[in-house]
Amino acid sequence: MARILYAASGDGYGHATRAHAVADELIRRGHDMMFLTSHKTLRYLEPIFPRRVHDVFGLLTVYEDGAAHIRKTLLHNLRRAPRRLGPSNARVRRLFRTFRPDLLVTDFEPFSAFWARVLGVPFVSLDNQHLLTHCVLDPVPGAVWDRLNAYLTIRLYYGGAQRYLVTTFIDAPVRYHPTTLIPPILRPQLHRRTPTSGDYLLVYKGASGLHPELEETLRRLDRMEIRAYGFPRTGRQGHVTYKAIDREAFLDDLAGCAGVIATAGHSLVCECIHLEKPMLLTPIRKQYEQMINAHYVQKLGYGRAIPRLTPEEVDRFLDELPRYRSAMAGLRFSGAARAADVIEAELRGSSTRRTPIPPDPSQARSAPSPPAFPHTGERDESIRLASGVGS
Repeated sequence: MARILYAASGDGYGHATRAHAVADELIRRGHDMMFLTSHKTLRYLEPIFPRRVHDVFGLLTVYEDGAAHIRKTLLHNLRRAPRRLGPSNARVRRLFRTFRPDLLVTDFEPFSAFWARVLGVPFVSLDNQHLLTHCVLDPVPGAVWDRLNAYLTIRLYYGGAQRYLVTTFIDAPVRYHPTTLIPPILRPQLHRRTPTSGDYLLVYKGASGLHPELEETLRRLDRMEIRAYGFPRTGRQGHVTYKAIDREAFLDDLAGCAGVIATAGHSLVCECIHLEKPMLLTPIRKQYEQMINAHYVQKLGYGRAIPRLTPEEVDRFLDELPRYRSAMAGLRFSGAARAADVIEAELRGSSTRRTPIPPDPSQARSAPSPPAFPHTGERDESIRLASGVGS
């Protein structure tokens, strides 16, 4: 058994559901887990793993008019940092010294990676963001500055990971090593759903929204019933039913819908592919990762990417639903077990390289070191990615 500290960004539920799935698998294998996170991920994980989840200062993205606002994001986080960063760093250092992790797994959480390097703890990166920096991807036309901003942001978050695990639905060539591509990691509840093709569309308005006139557009879409999540109201208005965010109800509606209209967040895109749900995607402006997701969804025939939602675009999307479903037929993802396999291999390899953390006198404990294990390979050849390669 190893002690694993799992740190995750709190900006978006995708990090939370990924942490849940991977931690469930690692705990099932007998490992001791603690968590460092913030915001949405903190609220998600605390009831699932009581007394194991610790708060850390978390960076947040500011959205305005349906786009990520870079300047306001920077200013917002700089204003928060002086008051919160000092106490947060003290908590992180204390947790490292009392828990004495054998390995840190960080899902796009920069402060834990910094302290792991300072304290000599090996760490593994597990996220979808490093796809943009560590793999060769198609360029998105007209998005040079967004691409550069994403690249620099990801590079500045942290470096020096012992291995980069990139969860993706895209079969992209690896640019930098050691990088391992693994299948998408889905929330455990999703695997309990059996997909059906209902007579309604699911619309998900994320943190930024699709665009300010979205509700008026929905009222004009009269070919099919709509179930809409993420809006500041509930109840039925004509053919549109506005529903409060509820994880179980949302997954039920996702599994039973005819198609999905949403932004292009990684987690929802992967869930749609797994359930064979065609997508009409409007990526958040200035978020290059979403632009890439939407580009490949359209390229691979899983749906369409559009700059703005209109009734005409929805009509075209509905006419093509059978073709999109056919392209996704048989694709199933279960990346949590594969992620745990790679993490355990890194644990065996790290035991011969790490510098032990000086123990806290009141909490000191020891554990036998596992045998050494060499790094092998850069891509998980067992996964069936979006191109249909593999099992």
